[in-house]
Amino acid sequence: MAKNRIGASRTSPSTALATIKPKALNPSGEAALAKTLGSEGPLAKMPGAGGEVIHQAGIVRVTGRDYATDAETVPASEIYFVARKKPSNPGPWLNEADKVAWIDPRTGYECIMLRHDPDGFLSGYVGVPEDHPLFGWDHEAIAPEIGIDVHGGLTYSRICNDGPSSRRGLEAEAHRICHVIVGHASLNTTDDRVHSGQWWLGFECNHIYDFVPGRPQHRQSFMEAETDAEYRDDAYVVREILNLAAQLKALAMGEPVPARDGPPLPSIGLDPKRGG
Repeated sequence: MAKNRIGASRTSPSTALATIKPKALNPSGEAALAKTLGSEGPLAKMPGAGGEVIHQAGIVRVTGRDYATDAETVPASEIYFVARKKPSNPGPWLNEADKVAWIDPRTGYECIMLRHDPDGFLSGYVGVPEDHPLFGWDHEAIAPEIGIDVHGGLTYSRICNDGPSSRRGLEAEAHRICHVIVGHASLNTTDDRVHSGQWWLGFECNHIYDFVPGRPQHRQSFMEAETDAEYRDDAYVVREILNLAAQLKALAMGEPVPARDGPPLPSIGLDPKRGG
């Protein structure tokens, strides 16, 4: 099938990552970061010490720190906070990251949690290599009998965007769905490596049973009250990403799909867009 590849965005030399000097996340750096982000809440999401931070046009990227939700800690390669993606109304999203990229140590698959702009809901993605049986498959063509069981069902399938590059600015990197930088390396010193293809499968948390924080009240669905709509926070979305990674790994190994972790999913049949 046809594979769409997004070309590298054009970035002026003055905004390219290679021109931004990272700052150490020592105690004074953490204090400055808390001031930039508006509170110390986001710092609690990044346990440990050390790491680096860079800022550009309302976007903050942290490397060298893990990312912790209320239920799981992942070995983050990149953590982004994007001011304009943050709904201003009070809620758990104010302390959450807007993009977290990591390699799942249990499956070896690359994973991304990403916040949608402008509605503010979270989505999740797992990349599979070229030898995976679902590489190149459109998400709508993947039969339920295969065993993929994720929030709202799969809604995304696409070839990897261009990989990490020090020639681009933070704006592009904060939205890119592609290979994560390896380990805790600084992107500023990352060579433009040639990667094999990667096919990303993902889901979104903007269904009729989901509370969408950036959607004005008059646009909220009248069905949200009927379906007990909830905001799907970072703990929920990271768990769903890890469930998806485990399911995809089992398919690659020819093994039974493991039981999912967490509570039962909302019924897709509740969503008129998906049907039941």
